[in-house]
Amino acid sequence: MKNFSLYRITIIVVMFVKFVLQLYIFNKKNPAWDSFTQEKWENLVQKQAREYREKALHLEGLMIKVGQFLSTRADIMPEVFLKELADLIDQVPPVDPEVSKGILENEWGQPIENRLEDISERPVASASIGEVFKATLHNGQEVAVKIQRSKVDRIIKTDFKALRIVLWITNKFTKFGKEIDTAALYKEVVQIIGDELDYYKEMKNAQNFQRRFSESDAYYIPQIFEDYCTRRVLVMEWMEGRKVTDLSFMREHNIDRKETASRLFQFFADQLFDQGRFHADPHQGNILLTKDGMIVILDFGMVGYISGEDSASIRRMIQGFVLDDYQLVLDELQALGFLLPHANKSQLESVLRNYVNMYLSSDISQLDQEIVEEIFEDLQKIVRDQPIQLPAEFAFLGRAASIGLGVLTIIDPEIDFIELGKPVVTEWLEESDEGAGSLQAQVLRDSLKPLLSLPRNLTEYLEEPSYERRSKNRRQFQQFHHHRYLWGFSFTSIFTFLSLPFVFAAVWIEHLMLLYTAGGTAVFGALTSLLIYRKHKRWIQSFREENS
Repeated sequence: MKNFSLYRITIIVVMFVKFVLQLYIFNKKNPAWDSFTQEKWENLVQKQAREYREKALHLEGLMIKVGQFLSTRADIMPEVFLKELADLIDQVPPVDPEVSKGILENEWGQPIENRLEDISERPVASASIGEVFKATLHNGQEVAVKIQRSKVDRIIKTDFKALRIVLWITNKFTKFGKEIDTAALYKEVVQIIGDELDYYKEMKNAQNFQRRFSESDAYYIPQIFEDYCTRRVLVMEWMEGRKVTDLSFMREHNIDRKETASRLFQFFADQLFDQGRFHADPHQGNILLTKDGMIVILDFGMVGYISGEDSASIRRMIQGFVLDDYQLVLDELQALGFLLPHANKSQLESVLRNYVNMYLSSDISQLDQEIVEEIFEDLQKIVRDQPIQLPAEFAFLGRAASIGLGVLTIIDPEIDFIELGKPVVTEWLEESDEGAGSLQAQVLRDSLKPLLSLPRNLTEYLEEPSYERRSKNRRQFQQFHHHRYLWGFSFTSIFTFLSLPFVFAAVWIEHLMLLYTAGGTAVFGALTSLLIYRKHKRWIQSFREENS
């Protein structure tokens, strides 16, 4: 029955509508959130995940692709959800081996033994679109032979029809549907996942990544044997390893988890923030770890592309976060299409600043619960009211970033993305069009930011909502003191430096009165700067002692 279009579409759509209604009813019945509500919610999500897994393993196709994506979201999904969908990564039910080998012979147009010394009786891995057999070429080279599943192209095309209905329902009856262009998203899904059905395209993608990372000793892309590849068959170098999230394997071979997460973060950053192609399906089943700690990247069927203009905007946006320039962040979000022109940037800037400050705060767990709840309520209201959207062209970029985030969180639950991102941003600044001069200008702007932001901070203090004023009274006062010292130190330092040319001129022309005046002014400025510096230093020390 699963091969009949009407049956598949009915099962998928009915299940989706059922899940949406269950979540809607749950939220209506549970307006207040406590530990008991959390437990009930996890039970509901576990039940939904179990039902989804059973139907996905039965129907296969696009259902498994979506399930694999959800199973990687360790950063936001509860553990019970992840456990239920874990089998979808590489435990998809296999096709009859004789059927797959028949496809292989049809694609090659000759018996298998003419091209292979031997091939495994059963597949060593079975995924949503293809199955992998271990084989040996006549020259002794061990290879992985990836064969497309029988009738999978017809199944995927049927699932696209079901997806169109699901997206129509999402657009008409859910809040999420109002935030995205569902028609453009559908087109993007069909294009990228449809390309997975052509192994020639996957071969070209893999060769592209091989060239891109050919000089890296941290990652490895298996060799592709082009003469053996067809539209439905892909033959590549066999690699021994385990999933990158296999923590017991890492302990067994003394592989450092933090170092592995750091190198994998760099791999994701090199793709997601640079112009060119990016791996759009980097789940843990497609990333292997060898015994010596080498990271092996597999499966280049689902690959997206980011333009140079969008890459530059994303870089500037992240630089804005690092340099505390939220106006730049919002400008780039608008340039990327996430914000419409009439969005209230002042309100959005305040929310972004609050959330980043909460993330960076070392005592975030001790924040007043009422204040945190009010911030979340304000955020939900702003997202609901503001013209915020998800551009369709970023759907797979966001998906890849989300999967990568989930994988990194599994490897290192204490991963510090801010710390890992600093070298990346520094490299961007150094590689900018203006070179070193641009970096110095950026650092200078960052150094002067506390001075230039004083008027804006006072304005924000007057305009911020009540919960922010209550929680930041003391910090604003301390910040005012900090800025006052900086203003005084800067003014007297500038005053001193401006006096020095007159001192040199007085010495040169031997003008005694000018020398006394300019020299006295320079000495007075220097002493005042030193005094302010010492008072500022003592104030910082006392502030740290009070907050230690």
